[in-house]
Amino acid sequence: MTDPRIEAAARAICEYAHQCEGELVQWHEITEALRGAARRYALRALAAADAAAWRPMSEAPRDGTYVDLWVINSDGEGHRITDAYYGPIPHTCGEYGQYCDGCPEEGSFWIDGIFGHQVCGDITYWQPLPNSPNATPQASPETISIPEVHNDRPIEV
Repeated sequence: MTDPRIEAAARAICEYAHQCEGELVQWHEITEALRGAARRYALRALAAADAAAWRPMSEAPRDGTYVDLWVINSDGEGHRITDAYYGPIPHTCGEYGQYCDGCPEEGSFWIDGIFGHQVCGDITYWQPLPNSPNATPQASPETISIPEVHNDRPIEV
């Protein structure tokens, strides 16, 4: 089974290519060879886009915006933390404005937005949250800028 993102991107590639040639062609009318080529283009493009989505922490928003983080734990294993933000550790004491013995450090930290805990480990990259499932596709600009990617993983075709 083909990844639905690859299939959707392949359809968009074919439809765009045929629109540029002035033709109105449906996906099912395109030869399997052209559909296969479009899938290969889509696979490479999406792999490159996924790799470029991870940005260095120096560019991370520190205004409470929710993002995904890539964290290396003490065992050297990397994992993704979803819905994190930079801000104070959430805490409520028994009385408003009073501090208890269990109050967290004051200041701002990277917080796991789901559990409300400070993110521990070496935070190496961040990326914006993905669009919601029902998001309206946005028209892509004619030109884009792609940050330099340092990714040594081969892209499988």
